[in-house]
Amino acid sequence: MTISDTFNYQHIDELPGLTIGEATSAQFSFQPHFHLDYHIGLVTKGVLHQTWRGEKHSLTLGDICFIPPDVVHNGSEQGKDKYHLTTFRITPNRLKIFFFDSQYNDFQNQLAPNAINNPLLAKSLLQLKDSFQSEKHDLHQETLLTASMAELLRILNKKPTRGEDHELGKQEFIKIRDYCEANIQNKITLDELAILSGLTRFQFIRRFQKQIGLAPHAWLMRLRLEKACFSLASSNAMIADIATDNGFYDQSHFNRMFKMAYQIAPSQYRLHTA
Repeated sequence: MTISDTFNYQHIDELPGLTIGEATSAQFSFQPHFHLDYHIGLVTKGVLHQTWRGEKHSLTLGDICFIPPDVVHNGSEQGKDKYHLTTFRITPNRLKIFFFDSQYNDFQNQLAPNAINNPLLAKSLLQLKDSFQSEKHDLHQETLLTASMAELLRILNKKPTRGEDHELGKQEFIKIRDYCEANIQNKITLDELAILSGLTRFQFIRRFQKQIGLAPHAWLMRLRLEKACFSLASSNAMIADIATDNGFYDQSHFNRMFKMAYQIAPSQYRLHTA
């Protein structure tokens, strides 16, 4: 390993059993080894050569490798440029928790190592990595993780996406909106909303986005911001208190999200509406 090689790992405290890694290397070779968890690697630069079960695979920009537990494999870079690899390590128990209510609940004994080229899945995995490196949008992360892993498992199982003819019912949406407004200052999870609507997580995400036009986390963020706008215009509460009361982690987080949405700082918005 050269002095310029870097390997970093981020353990996700909110989701025990999920570890995100970043590897940048020029001439580092992974000797034959195996993992006890599911190993998902996304090449974002260069070429990574991997071998498993006697088959050699050359992974280039945007390619994804999937290695189940106990599968022996190796890896190396043989070009002049460095490769960069983003990895997601997920324990069998963590994956089972996410998919116990879906068509993939029997996946553990069926999946084989695979090399995948799917630009949409690659983009989703990068968004997932970025979400854990920026602000703590819990519902956002849950939605991205669930959707990404579901798409990965669909590809690995070679099953077509199931048709979804139904939308979220009006009464279900009203129930969800009332619940979110009543708990706006608290962490709201994907499981809570799915249970409230009487759907699985997968059904809820698809039906909600189909009817509303936004993913659940994006809709909830806008709801928090809209309620904050009302507070800014109709009360003299401290901006830090408004941020906390509407579920933002702190005033800095609130300021960034507010300015991104309205192109103006909360303090300026208050002045213009006073």
